Amino acid sequence: MTGAAGEPAVREHTRPVAGEAAAAGSGTAAPGSGTAAAGPETATAGSGTAAGAELPSEMTEFVPLAVTLDGAGGACVAGVTAEGRWLRPEPVTAAQVAGPDPVYTVHHPVRLPLGPATGDGARPEDRAAAGAPRRAGPPAEPARRAALLAAVADPDVATAFAGGRSAGLVAVRPLGYRHQRSTGGRTFLRLEFTDNTGERFDWIVRDVRLLDAGPGEIALPAGPEAPLLYAAVGLTHPNHRFPGRFRGCHPLVVGLHPADGSPLLPNETSLEGTAGAPGTA
Repeated sequence: MTGAAGEPAVREHTRPVAGEAAAAGSGTAAPGSGTAAAGPETATAGSGTAAGAELPSEMTEFVPLAVTLDGAGGACVAGVTAEGRWLRPEPVTAAQVAGPDPVYTVHHPVRLPLGPATGDGARPEDRAAAGAPRRAGPPAEPARRAALLAAVADPDVATAFAGGRSAGLVAVRPLGYRHQRSTGGRTFLRLEFTDNTGERFDWIVRDVRLLDAGPGEIALPAGPEAPLLYAAVGLTHPNHRFPGRFRGCHPLVVGLHPADGSPLLPNETSLEGTAGAPGTA
């Protein structure tokens, strides 16, 4: 499979990681069971398909590794199935990723009926949600989360976005976090980092867990000696203001994950009470 112009060739991103992805869920999924045995369901107009259209959908389970929210309330989620396939369900609402009890939280497996994306500009990961998402069990314990991250990671940024892809996971060295005001007056959190090639990047961070952090409030390790992180990276839809390397799309950091599977933030209580703790069945 050949990548976009100027990008390396890349294999179809469906590496078998059934053991890791199943462990990241409730511990009951069978290897390779990225989709449930439930029969096909039908997408409706309310699921993001054209009015009156009926598209086949399949009950699908995946582990979110990117959960984002922007200042205008736009939400997005991306994650991986047991086969290592990246998926991005659409639409996603702000209430599903933020608030007192969001259904989409990093490392918490979810299940919902998904069908093919419709409309122009659909990316390889895009899927039309044909029903409401439901939690599919608690997150795995840290060692299994670390194994999942290592299994699905790409070697570098260029590979993560090759072949028309718009979502991936890359091991990065965080060099520094800062808040920067845009020309429109909005303030964005940015992360400067390098990937395994040594190339330096400086991208906006949209991870919902860091949305409310103000200037000077990011206490995450950064610098040449900082521990490695896995960064979930994503591309926006093309807006033709960035015609260069990323096909007219804006690259973003859409999720941050310590390589050892530990929580990103000290107060990240959503990862407490995880499944598969050492010494348990």
